[in-house]
Amino acid sequence: MLLKIYRGIGPGTVIVIMVSLVLVWLQSLLNPVQPPLYHNDNPAPLYSLLISLFNGRPLAGIIFSMILVLVTGIYLVNFNTRLFFINERTFLPASLYILLTGYIYSNQVINPVLPASLLLLVSIDRLIVSYRKPGIAYNLFDASLIIGIATLIYTNIIWFYLLILVGILMFRSFNFREILISITGLITPFIILYAFYYFTGRDITWLNHFFLKSIVTDVPEYYWSAEFIIISCINLFIFLVSLLHLWSTFNTKKIRSRKIFSLFTWMLILTVTIYFLIPSASVGLMYVFLIPLVYFLSHYLVMMRNKKIANYLFAIIFFSVLFMQLNRAIVI
Repeated sequence: MLLKIYRGIGPGTVIVIMVSLVLVWLQSLLNPVQPPLYHNDNPAPLYSLLISLFNGRPLAGIIFSMILVLVTGIYLVNFNTRLFFINERTFLPASLYILLTGYIYSNQVINPVLPASLLLLVSIDRLIVSYRKPGIAYNLFDASLIIGIATLIYTNIIWFYLLILVGILMFRSFNFREILISITGLITPFIILYAFYYFTGRDITWLNHFFLKSIVTDVPEYYWSAEFIIISCINLFIFLVSLLHLWSTFNTKKIRSRKIFSLFTWMLILTVTIYFLIPSASVGLMYVFLIPLVYFLSHYLVMMRNKKIANYLFAIIFFSVLFMQLNRAIVI
């Protein structure tokens, strides 16, 4: 029953999604807090603008983050509707994304990963559009440019340029000029930033130090409580089953759909690798992780023949988030 409500495409589903967004973020709305110090202590240039905009107004910042979550959910649905790689028009990607943003409640603040992850999704969209495009695909410049801009919000997004390179090899025939175009797009925001610092007499040495520090500086480790680990293991099992189901039906899909799911698999691998290998990577990377995750889960829940089991699995995910929120309320 829950799955049927959340996977629909009617106005009723839209209302349910909106109500779910408010409920999932309700504790943050009632008890607004400033972002963690490791986000504010050494903010990226564009993220510092957000901090100054919402400084002293944590509630306004949380509402802004909720709007970004909603926009990302809408984009996730639109992305599938246009490319149709799940083989069904459904609001389920948005439903899952909005629900799962309540999974780690410490992320429910002004978090640089949130706007950066939305830009990353737009970048992937621009990359995929280049598939079977004749001649030089100049939208690869756009895709890399957006990665560069996102890096000025959250520095560790720079590593996802590797995803652009993988995508170029996956969706295009190898062309050195296109690689060069993508590199040019990536460095353009940095050229503009350094030019701005130079012509306004700002400290370029500080800027160099910032980029180095923002990558090598350790952030506080997230506290993984016993109940969080147990629930996460259950949900991780559901996700792995959905991944195995996708790959078992992989050869039945159209070529473009196979390439899209392959790219999202690389995105998952890259996100996990960054989290464990880069000292400054925080649990905020879950916003990036959720993008491919909700597509894999949506595909599994939609394409699964046994709808009763699909409903049970969605209920587990739903009540996991509910438990996290209730547990947070008790702690507060």
